This record gives sequence, C-alpha cells and structure tokens, in this order.
Amino acid sequence: MSLFNQVTSDRTRGNGLKLCQGRCQLYSPQRALQASAVLRRVSDEQKKEPLASSSQQQFDSHPADHQPEQEPQRPRPSYTGQGGQESEDYESEEQLQHRILTAALEFVPEHGWTAEAIAEGAKTLGLSVAAAGMFHSDGSELILHFVSQCNTKLSELLEQEQKLVQLGKAEKKSTDQFLRDAVEARLRMLIPYIEKWPQALSILLLPHNIPSSLNLLTSMIDDIWQYAGDQSTDFNWYTRRAVLTGIYNTTELVMMQDSSPDFEDTWRFLENRVADAMNMGDTANQVQSTGEAVVQGLMGAAVTVSNAETNRRSE
Repeated sequence: MSLFNQVTSDRTRGNGLKLCQGRCQLYSPQRALQASAVLRRVSDEQKKEPLASSSQQQFDSHPADHQPEQEPQRPRPSYTGQGGQESEDYESEEQLQHRILTAALEFVPEHGWTAEAIAEGAKTLGLSVAAAGMFHSDGSELILHFVSQCNTKLSELLEQEQKLVQLGKAEKKSTDQFLRDAVEARLRMLIPYIEKWPQALSILLLPHNIPSSLNLLTSMIDDIWQYAGDQSTDFNWYTRRAVLTGIYNTTELVMMQDSSPDFEDTWRFLENRVADAMNMGDTANQVQSTGEAVVQGLMGAAVTVSNAETNRRSE
C-alpha cells in the first residue's frame, strides 16, 4: 500500500488532514484544500501500482499464533486499504511535509529555495512532483523548515556541552567565549547554502513571513542565553537578547560577503562584536527594546540583500 493511498484513504473516512502546529506555524489553514487536491492527484497515479499479493495480505492481517508477550501499547491510527485489509501504518500530512522538505534541502544549492527543489526532494522519496503543490510557491516553508532544523541542532549541541560541564568532563567557558562559539556554530550551518542565502533572506523579509522568521530568531537567541547561564529577570533579560540578536544579524550579513578562507574575517568580526558587547556595561543605555533592535537588524538585512542583488545585475 503506497503512502499517498494511505493518506487519501484516511481522508475519505472523514478524519481530515493535519496541518503543522509546531512552535512556528509554517502552513496556513487555507493550504488544506490545496493539499487535499494534490494528494488526490498523486493518489490517482499511485493506484496504477500493483497491490500486494493476497498471501502477503493474509500474512499481514493474521499474525502467527505463538508470539512472545508484549507490553500493552497505545492504539495506533489505522485505515482500510484497497484490498480490504486493515493496516496500522499511517503518516500525517505534517510528517509527510517534514520528510519532503528535509529531502529537498539537498537540491537547494542547485535550484535555490524554490518549488523545483521541493519537487526534486519529493522524487527522491518516490513521490510525484505534484507533491510540491502542497507548499507555497515562494519557497518560504522550505527556508523556515531549514532554520527550525538548525535551531534544533544548535540546542542539542549546547545541551550536550552543558552536560559535559556538569559531569566535569569539560571546563565551563566564559560568557563571551560561550556566546561567540554558539553564534559561530549556528552560522556555520549556513555554509552549504551560503550562495543561496541572500535569496532566503529576501524571502524571509516578505511581510507574511516576518512573524514566523522572528519567532525562530528570538527562540534561538533565547536558547543561547539560557545555556550561557543567564538568570536575569529585570530589563537586562530583554537588552541582552536584543544585543545578541544584533550581533547575529550583522555577522550573518558579513558572512554572505566574506571570501576569506573558512570565513576567517567573519569569525574575527564576530569576536570583536561580542567583546564590544561585554564591555558595554549597562546595555539598557544602548538598546531601548528587543523589538526595536530586531527590526533594525531586519532593515539592515533588507538593505544588504537589495544591494547584493543590484551588484549582481550590474556585473
């Protein structure tokens, strides 16, 4: 039984398709009807595949009489396949979209953050290119998916480092070194896509993508400060995050224009900015609010991306 037949059959029983409801909503409710139509088209293609043999169906639906005792498990979602047998294999639309977007990242260096990259990713999973119709054509969901993955990886790295320190297997870093290393580790995740990253920023700066982009950015900055041991509860909680947001944004812009070996100039710039921040003392005098600092960083990104595009066209 193919994946899209599973999803289509589940839909016809009235269960509906689940939309992504993670920390950052990447898919709007209006996408449900479009996704359903795409799944129906792909399902029609998949129906041409031969069904599993009756003997195999019988094996699947009638397990052996003697099986070792197992702990009781929660009931799993099931569906009735075309052959009439009931199966427990099920994949939600959210899980399917996650797999497609992850596979599509391999094709970003060639196709950019586009529907073409998503279609190529779907093909590697044995799905129809029509699966790309489940997503917005501007590639924003692919970019947000990538950013979310990078944030998760960074959080895992920082958590591992914290555990090593707690176990006495590593020395605790100074705050400035910790911040510098954390930002560098996160920015290094952009390297495989650095040539296409100006395109990504220009898409993230579109009005309808800014809220999701900001949510991911502020979440990442907050994680870094928490693992750095920040326990402030006063105004410094906001200003420290605003300052680090500005450092991250400006270093990201420098990185996109850096041609030095292994981005040496970028890491030197980062080190200097962190040192400046540590020497500022009362950051409340430097930053009025987190929101203001973030918006300023985004405006700077917009100007830089615009200038980069203008320079490319004039060459």
